[in-house]
Amino acid sequence: MGEDATSGGTAESGSAPPVSVLRPVRAGNGFEETLEQVLQLLRLGLVPPGDRLPAERELAQHLGVSRVTLREVLKVLQDQGMVESRRGRYGGTFVLPRAAAADGSDELRRRVAAVDVEDT
Repeated sequence: MGEDATSGGTAESGSAPPVSVLRPVRAGNGFEETLEQVLQLLRLGLVPPGDRLPAERELAQHLGVSRVTLREVLKVLQDQGMVESRRGRYGGTFVLPRAAAADGSDELRRRVAAVDVEDT
């Protein structure tokens, strides 16, 4: 039973350390800086493969960007096979294993350069 209680709180307690390393996005292109910070979370393994990223609302608040900007970032990461979104009660954005995402880094850079999202 103790394990169930621990795993029940995993989503919340698991999201605290990654969010604490994020810093508010500076003025300029919020999309690019947000993408870089979320990529850092993934690269450093602060959110391991199979784990859920913190909730959109929480991430956007810590980064100081709109949820629209954050969703654009998550869409790019999903298109590159780095994360996947799941709907439903236990849904969210989950980190995929690195092998699935390793091939798309050049393409990711090209797509980031092509996207122009202004956060207001």
